[in-house]
Parts: sequence; structure tokens; C-alpha cells
Amino acid sequence: MTATATATDRQVRSLLPTSTAAVPPVTARRLRRTLSAYLVLWLLGALPGLVHAGTSWTAAGLGLTFPGGGFLYGGHPVFAAVAVLAVVTSVFVWWASGPILLPPLVWLGSAALGAGAADGGREWGHIVALATGPALVGVVFAAHLIRHAKHVRVGAALNEQLRDVRFVVTGTPGLDVRVPVVEHTTDDLAHLRFALDLALQPLGEFVGFTRIDQFREAAVRYQLNALAYCLAMSQFTRTPAFTGYLGEAQRNAIEKMLDRRVWGYWALENAWGNLCRDRDPVDNSENIMLTGFHGVMLGMYESLNDDRYSRPGALTYRWDDGEAYPHDFGTLAARVHCNLTASPYTLFPCEPNWIYTVCNTFGMNTLISHDRLHGTRYFADVEDAVRRAYETEFLRPDGRIIGVRSSHLGLSWNFWSGPPVQMTTAYWMHAALPDIAQRTWWLLRRSSLARRNESVVMPLAVSARLDPGNYKLGTDTYGQIVTVMAGREVGDDEWADAAQHTLDTREELAEAHGARRYADASAFANLYANLGRFGRRSALRDLLAFGTPEAWRTGPVLAEAAYPDVLVAKAITDGHALHVVLRPGADAVRTRVRVQRLVPHREYAVTGARADGVVASAAGEAVLELDLGGRHELRIAPR
Repeated sequence: MTATATATDRQVRSLLPTSTAAVPPVTARRLRRTLSAYLVLWLLGALPGLVHAGTSWTAAGLGLTFPGGGFLYGGHPVFAAVAVLAVVTSVFVWWASGPILLPPLVWLGSAALGAGAADGGREWGHIVALATGPALVGVVFAAHLIRHAKHVRVGAALNEQLRDVRFVVTGTPGLDVRVPVVEHTTDDLAHLRFALDLALQPLGEFVGFTRIDQFREAAVRYQLNALAYCLAMSQFTRTPAFTGYLGEAQRNAIEKMLDRRVWGYWALENAWGNLCRDRDPVDNSENIMLTGFHGVMLGMYESLNDDRYSRPGALTYRWDDGEAYPHDFGTLAARVHCNLTASPYTLFPCEPNWIYTVCNTFGMNTLISHDRLHGTRYFADVEDAVRRAYETEFLRPDGRIIGVRSSHLGLSWNFWSGPPVQMTTAYWMHAALPDIAQRTWWLLRRSSLARRNESVVMPLAVSARLDPGNYKLGTDTYGQIVTVMAGREVGDDEWADAAQHTLDTREELAEAHGARRYADASAFANLYANLGRFGRRSALRDLLAFGTPEAWRTGPVLAEAAYPDVLVAKAITDGHALHVVLRPGADAVRTRVRVQRLVPHREYAVTGARADGVVASAAGEAVLELDLGGRHELRIAPR
């Protein structure tokens, strides 16, 4: 789908930063603090051996200088290896679900066990235990310096090419839409029905959702987020003049987020991650995985429908009959803004301690949509600091966005941040920082993607073959899905079309009651596939940063149609008339639809219904009866 340029679009150059320190300033302060704490621990651990305090005390001390050091001193290298593995595993669990005390408890426990197992000291074990920690720190830092120097050289070479590249930063579409509203194909409608069927079940039911854990990417909340996002994108690009069951489906996704089974993880995660017993998932919490992600759902919904979730107390997270936390769109946005301004990194943690660059894009998007809808200046207040954070603390010199960093320790790793995560970050960043997002896409396309015939070839990395919605390794289905998403959003339809072609020709489909999905992909991945399917150039940016045209906000809307008997393929208004394309969900049917936002008592001409005219009620409504047997156009216009 090709977008039309507007007068407010501008071309920009986006070079990689050249004055990148080997360790950026905030991270350097955190690492100095971490290393100072380790130095104190190392000196305390070395002290018993220096004062000849005895075998057990010496072993306990050496267990502090390095995990398993006491076992080495006692002559048990296998146990020492187990201790190292246990500490590494505890750090992984800390990263995965947040229990901050687990690594130090496991480390201290291994030191105590090493002391108990020491039946005599070995000099070689003493030396190895004392030397391993400092040596490992030195090796890691030296490797980082070597790698950093390489990245600087790569970045300099890339900048020579980037000097000739201009990225188009789209401005407001103005009074018209950037591209015409297009009609859902029958295939689009089948995939949309998968999302609708998930959303339109009763609020307390979660049939069809993946339920593995509530801490990582397979959590139900992320499926609800993706569900609302793809439904909103469908409405924005295909049926902006249809509320009906599409609006109800979005509301259901938003309100299912209030189910304690969805947000209650925070009570445990805040307790063992922040050592805090406060169960409120919004106030006094660094919980962008709820505030930011839920906030984007609200910003999209309000931009397309109504402001019910901005009313005080509209979102109540209820723990039990006696404990509830009333919030609304405004309190979520205010908390995101507060956390961004309070964090030394500006970006702030998703789960306790761990800062994710992709998660913080949802915080930015919450702010820009709230600013536009309610006149706040939250994002304007933090934009420079956020940009600086992404360009210094969370960017390698070769342009790779750093996926995760510890806010306490300053440490980071990038094995988690493969091409799919980079592309997802670029997609969600495009609304607020479009130049960085497009540069990220440009770099990824050069370094990580290839074309073979009409298909996209992803790298053989684990991250490109992991479905985050169920943690299964397999084909690169999820990588292809986010390639469609990001390619559409930044306007690279050639690559988006190729990735969509890869999915269409390769993926096995599962269909039930007219709803279609990729059989081997998780619910989350299928919902993101819909988000890409319904996207187009700058669709996310247009929806969040600029909103909808005045005509869409005031003109007639199709407010009621019977699902699944009636499928709305297109609905558009120019502010006065309404044009709708309908398809039957299965067999031919005689049905009624309700139209709202007509001028009260005004007479309208109708084509495509059993009557050729209608007079709007005092409430500006009309009910029309029609026979639906195939593709069917309905038009309503003032006489």
C-alpha cells in the first residue's frame, strides 16, 4: 500500500552518534558502584585467609570472592562448577521474573556450603578463587573495549553511507487521510475474526489465550495488548466509521486487563523485585509493562471512539472486595511521565531493575496520544532526554539498539535483542522518534535480512526463530511477522510485501467458524500478524501522534451490526454521508444495522437497504433493514 506525501512531511538525515564512550555516563556510574561493591566483598572474602582464620572461614571467604571459591579451596572443582552454574541460573531467573534477592542468596548459600565441605585447604584453590573474579572482570572489560572499537569502525563506515540517505518524517495528514481507507479482503476478514472471537467472549473468559506464565512475553496481558492494537489498526485503516462490535471488542480487551488474573502478577513481582508490599500496579511503581502497554490501548481507543477511560476512576484494578485501585488514562500517563523524569537513565524498568528499550516505546506512545487528546505536554517535557538516552546509554556505535540493561548494576547483554526485537522496537518507536526508527530499519535491512526470489530470508539466530508468545523454537514465523509490521510502518512496502508473501505461501492455516490463524504460531504472534496486515505507512504514527480527521469524529457511523452474521469490510464518512461495505459471515441473511450521528429529523437517501430513504430520529439514529448475500454496499447521504 503506497502512501501519499503531505505538505508537512520532511526529509531528515540521521547519522549514528560519533562521540560514543566505551561506557556511557550513567552506565559508567552504575558500573563503578557495582565494581566498588564487589571490591569490598572481595576484600572481605580475602581477609580470613590473610589472618589464617582457619579452613572453614577461609573457604567461606573465598566463596564470597567468587561463586564456588570455597569449593575450589576445599578441593571440590565439580561442586565449584555447580555453584557457578547455580549463581548464573539465579541471575537468569532474576532477569526473567524479578526476584532481586535470589542471586545474592544463592551466592551466599554456595559460600556457606563451600565452608561446610572444606576438609582441608588447597593452595592452588586459594589462588584460583582469589584470581578468578578480578581476572574475569578484566577479560570482560578488555573484550568490551575491543568490541567497542570494532563497532566504532563499523559505525563510521555506516555514517559515510548514511550521509547520502534521507528519511521521510511524516507530519500531520491535515484535513484528509494520508491514504484512502481501503476495504478488507475476504482473507483479511477471516484473520480479523480470530481477533474478534478472542475479544468478544465474556469478560471473565480467556478461551484461546496462551497461559504459560504472567511474567514474560507469553503473559496474557501482552496478548490483550496486541489484541486491542490490531483491532484499533483495523478500525483506523479500514472501518473508521464503524464502532459497533469492533468498538465493543476493543473495550473488552481493555477491561480484561483489569482482571486480577492479568495484573495480579505485580503484587508478587513488586514484593520480590522491589521489596515493596504495595499492590497498586500504577502508583509508585516502575511497571511500564502495564502502564505503558495499557496506556497505548487507551490512546488508540479514545482516538477512534470515545473518552470513557479518561474519566476519573474509569479503570479500577480490583484485588478483592475490600481493596481496589481506581485509575484512568490520565493517571497512567502521569505515572509514565513521573517515572521517566525520575530515572537516571530516563528510560525506566519494565519488571523491577531491568530496563527494556522496546518497552519504553510504549511509554512514549502513551504520552504522545494523551498529550494530543488532553492538551498535556508530557512527551514534550521528556523528549530530549528520551532521545539522548536512546542515542547514548542504549545504542552501540554500530547502530544496534541495546535491548536490556540493569538499572542497578549497569550491566547489559544483547543476545535477547536480535532482529525481531530490533524491528519491533523500530515499529513502536516510529510514532515518537521516527528518524531513529527508520535508521534502525535501514541498518537491519542491510545487516540482517536477505531476499530469495519473492521471500524474505531471516538470519539463523535463535532470536529470529523464537515465538515469544509460547517460547517455542521453530521457523522464523515471528520474524517474518514483525518484518511486515515494521516495513509497512516505515513505508518499505517492498520488504513488507515479501515477508507477507513468505507467510502466505509457507504457513499452514487453521480455521474454525470462519476465523483464520497461522496454525503453528502463538495467539500473540497471530495478533501481531494482524497488526502488520492492517498497517500502512505511518499508520501508527498518524493514529497516535495526529489522530483522526474531523470528518471521522463528527460524521455518521455504523454503530450496530450483528456479528458474526455481518462482517464490515469498509466504513468511511466524509462528515455528512456514510459509505459501508458489508459481507455475510456465512450464509445469506436478512439483517438490521443501526446508524448514529445523523442530523436529528433530517431526511437521508439510502442505497443498499430495503428502503430508499430514512428520517433520522431525535437522537440522530436510524435502523436499516437489508438483505446480505455477498459483497454489499450501503450508502446513506443527506437528501
